Amino acid sequence: MADKAQAQRTAEHEPKFSYPIHRTSPNEPPCEYARLRDEQPVCPISLPTGHPAYLVTRYEDVKTVLSDSRFSREALFREGAPRAQLVEPDSSSLISMDPPRHSALRNLTNREFSPRRAEAMRPRIQEIVDRLLDTMAGMTAPVDLNATLARPMALEVICELLGVPYEDQHLFGAWCDHFMSLTKYSAEEIVRSNTEMRTYIADLAERKLEDPGGDLLSKLAHSMAEEQTITHEELVSTGVMFLLAGHDTTVTVTGGGAVLLLRNPDQLALVREDPALMDAAVEEIIRLVTPGDGTFIRITLEEVELSGTAIPPNSAVIAPISSANRDARVFENPDALDVHRTDNKHIGFAHGTHFCAGSALARAEVQIAMKSLFSRFPTLRLAVDPEELRWRQTAALGGYEEIPVTW
Repeated sequence: MADKAQAQRTAEHEPKFSYPIHRTSPNEPPCEYARLRDEQPVCPISLPTGHPAYLVTRYEDVKTVLSDSRFSREALFREGAPRAQLVEPDSSSLISMDPPRHSALRNLTNREFSPRRAEAMRPRIQEIVDRLLDTMAGMTAPVDLNATLARPMALEVICELLGVPYEDQHLFGAWCDHFMSLTKYSAEEIVRSNTEMRTYIADLAERKLEDPGGDLLSKLAHSMAEEQTITHEELVSTGVMFLLAGHDTTVTVTGGGAVLLLRNPDQLALVREDPALMDAAVEEIIRLVTPGDGTFIRITLEEVELSGTAIPPNSAVIAPISSANRDARVFENPDALDVHRTDNKHIGFAHGTHFCAGSALARAEVQIAMKSLFSRFPTLRLAVDPEELRWRQTAALGGYEEIPVTW
């Protein structure tokens, strides 16, 4: 009987889907997620590499995967561990670590991304946004909202924090496109771009040792050289991670948030009538516009049961935040943008150990961008039908390729 019960609790190993599951919109998770939450909340899938994995779709289960120490990031580097991408993950990156190693490195970066630091940066972010919107106002519509606002804002902010010369920003687009690709590029192309980016950060860190500033890379370089609390590889990996995550996710949410508001004119009208509602609208944007699936693969260190299904040890698990944030068990009318939603328990910035270090900064950027954009351009509208918007289907973080708008 025990063997039979165990067999019933353990999921079938035959994959039901290939991951990533097809999406019809960059602002919405795959339609299958809603069905899986009800019918098969722990579902066997195959990763882009062909490795087997489990897809977890319910809010509470996703939170467990993101916070429970039985689900490991470091175990990705064990021999034979499943892979989600063609290239091996970076073992020196914060997102690849478990405590206590993760905790030590995270403590070095927390100060630069604290809520207090984010608040102090608001005037500078506002200055950047105002300048970009001034330029946009002088252009002939239609214009691409990503190119005129979302991308340059995010890049300039993260470059200032890291101490990266903004004039080098033209290099980052191609690197990021390759690094975040699931299927668009070959392993060789991804490795080449990653090597170029790491070389750039390493060279910049060397210059910071000779001519330090108040930026994050200078402080990390000092920690490496003087305090020896961080290795050279960890410094480079941290710089790469913040450069990528600090701008690409913000671009996706800023652009996607603008589209979401434009596609919900009733909610936008409420915000126009009462601008104080924009902060609540931004929380809804963060809930609904999750870059990609908003998660990274985890490996089970032992058998774990979720929603009545036993996941064996050494299994790969994908726990998409995009699915959790639309779980009707937690959110009333979960697929709707509701600027009056209260007690918004979204996990758009993840949960647990790997909660987004830059959450306060990202929230400030999106709030300032949305408030300023819709105040400055009260007649803003999409210049194409929403169905004609092109989006990055092969990128890990998704998002729109371009967002043509007019006013």
